[in-house]
Amino acid sequence: MFKKLFKLSGFKISSLITLLFAILFLWNYLGFSSESFLDLIDKKVIDFVVRARGNTLTNNQIAIAAIDTESVDRYGRWPWGRDIMAKLLHELQTHYEIKIIGYDSVFSEPDPNDVTTEKVIGKFNQKFKKELKVNRNVERQLNKISKGLDDEMKNDIKFGKELNKWDNTVLGYFFFPTMERLKHMTEKELADSASRIRNSEITIIQGANNLEYAPIYEVLAVESNIAALFPDRSLNGYFNVFPDPEDGTVRRVHLALKYQDKYYPSLDLQILRLYYGNPPIKMIVNEGGVEGFQLGEKTIITDNDSAVMINYQGGSFTFPHYSVYKIINHLVPKEALKDKIVLLGATEVGVFDLRTTPVGVDFPGVEVHANLIHNIINDDYFHRSDFVDFISLLCILVFGLVMGIVLPRLKALSGFIFTLVLISGYLAGNMITLNTSNTWASFAYVLGVIIFNWFGIVLYQYFGEEKDKRFIKGAFQQYLSPEVINRLVDDPSLLKLGGEKKELTAFFSDLQGFSSVSESLKPEELVDLLNEYLTAMTDIIMKYGGTVDKFEGDAIIAFFGAPLVQPDHAIKALYTSLEMQDKMIEMRKEWKAQGKHELQMRIGLNTGDMVVGNMGSAYRMDYTMMGDAVNLAARLEGVNKQYKTYTMISEFTYDQVKDQIEVRELDMIRVMGKDQPVRIYEALCKKGELPEEKEKAFKYFQKGLELYRKQDWKEAYKHFLQTSKTIENDGASEVFMERCKNFAKKPPGENWDGVYQMTSK
Repeated sequence: MFKKLFKLSGFKISSLITLLFAILFLWNYLGFSSESFLDLIDKKVIDFVVRARGNTLTNNQIAIAAIDTESVDRYGRWPWGRDIMAKLLHELQTHYEIKIIGYDSVFSEPDPNDVTTEKVIGKFNQKFKKELKVNRNVERQLNKISKGLDDEMKNDIKFGKELNKWDNTVLGYFFFPTMERLKHMTEKELADSASRIRNSEITIIQGANNLEYAPIYEVLAVESNIAALFPDRSLNGYFNVFPDPEDGTVRRVHLALKYQDKYYPSLDLQILRLYYGNPPIKMIVNEGGVEGFQLGEKTIITDNDSAVMINYQGGSFTFPHYSVYKIINHLVPKEALKDKIVLLGATEVGVFDLRTTPVGVDFPGVEVHANLIHNIINDDYFHRSDFVDFISLLCILVFGLVMGIVLPRLKALSGFIFTLVLISGYLAGNMITLNTSNTWASFAYVLGVIIFNWFGIVLYQYFGEEKDKRFIKGAFQQYLSPEVINRLVDDPSLLKLGGEKKELTAFFSDLQGFSSVSESLKPEELVDLLNEYLTAMTDIIMKYGGTVDKFEGDAIIAFFGAPLVQPDHAIKALYTSLEMQDKMIEMRKEWKAQGKHELQMRIGLNTGDMVVGNMGSAYRMDYTMMGDAVNLAARLEGVNKQYKTYTMISEFTYDQVKDQIEVRELDMIRVMGKDQPVRIYEALCKKGELPEEKEKAFKYFQKGLELYRKQDWKEAYKHFLQTSKTIENDGASEVFMERCKNFAKKPPGENWDGVYQMTSK
């Protein structure tokens, strides 16, 4: 009975896979972990949809007053004098008759260009020093007159007075999540900065007793505008934008943040408040967190942390941009700005207010706010609800059950077509929902359960996937390298059993994902593919005097330094590996052109003492190697998977080749069964052949590695992210970014030695 219960079947495999996906979905939905890789895939799908549809902007009521190249050329480097800001505001209000202006900038320091009478009188006194000595009355009269002129000459006061004329302005300020960047400020300066936003907090909170459970982002310090620029009639809000930590992309904007036990609205929310007639902001909170905001009759639905996911209307400059210089000088048609929401922000590259978004990098930060405000006005933002998440879970269970029942009864081709129909149908239905309702059930989890069920059941049905590999292994392992044969001819005594201890470099390679490839090919196709691959790779090994130990399916095991003595065996092994990877690039191009599978090869190298010679019995022997150093080379080939690399060497090999090879240090690891850690490197190219761009990127990686070992997770993450941005699909950077996130949540402790423990061979 128990044997029957535990006997595998297609339905049981499907049930296990479906249950796993359902648990993963619930685990993330209930908030037990941060967003997973599957959640990131969902976001990437939405990113692709948004990019693919292009410009969709309609019913636009927003314009951007751009701090652009032309304005910087005219007015000088940003920030400009506040007299220019006063002039801009005056022209927007009186000439263009705008509806609202919002400032995506902060004026946190006095205008350095202010001219004071003290400076003027000082220069006057210096120039007419002799004359003033004769007539002291003139000096006294000048000082008396100067006391009343300061206010009229200061740019900050000019701008403040202009702001005080209007009740349709929203000033911006900036929150800091940590105190690191404000160490230069005294406690009084911090308190003064905080006091200037004190009256802007959200005071109406429905369900305030649930706030302690709401995951609202909490900040620690604020950089606000100077006191002269806080007229009573202006609203103010923060303009912080927090990119997703997984990939640094700005997809959401938080409408409220927590600061000193109070909750403050964003610049966008304050602008919308004015747009809807300046009602008080009501924040609605339930047991699960923030539900949304109410502005009079307008309801804004948010995620539980108060964020709204932006539905970008197009790429950069989708919203109309007008140069500040042209606005001030009336070179912009009046109707272009009349009754519009105008956002002042920087688009000049040198100001560095650029973001990475789903629709492109170097995206103006001010246009992020423009998209969000437009979304909310037109109810066009993306949103998810508990009901939609329930539908996602239901789809996971239903599709998993259907696959488990139907697929085991179908043949391979019919099962593939059935799976393709399910995937296509779900994608089409979900895309319709996305485009019509701005919401969607999970792509990654549902499609994942379908695809993994198909793979699992097919693999079960064709259990014995290794049979072709074992057949090839049995055929090729009988062959010895030409060097060994030549030695046997010259010295028949080598045929006797036994070996000797030598320093060699061991070489192990394997093809990535070969199991799935072998299952999809006919035996003769598989043999042809392997013959082509193994022949090309073996020729390169022979070229550098290496000895092929054996073939194990698609794996190649070789060594350098025996039977022929090679003092430079380590560098020969490295040159072999680099040339093999170059050859693989050529072969992949040919395979792609022929419609064949494109294969990637992983290589592990280690140098050390090992026993080499004839091993076996009197009737069956192999010229082979053995020892701990051999085992380490084999482990390194597999460790490539962990770091998403393809050519890995140990510190022992590196010590012998460091003057001739460009490498990247990857980590210190402790392989299973060994206590002594080993430093590992990724072999890149011959010395001097590394492109400058990659060299700079790897310097960021090295610095990130140093910070990682010092447990400075945040700064290390930034350096790895920079490497990842420079080098596309840099797997090692992605691995360390993920580690930094995990360690930031659960630090390894003071006794951590920086060594990564491998948990598998």
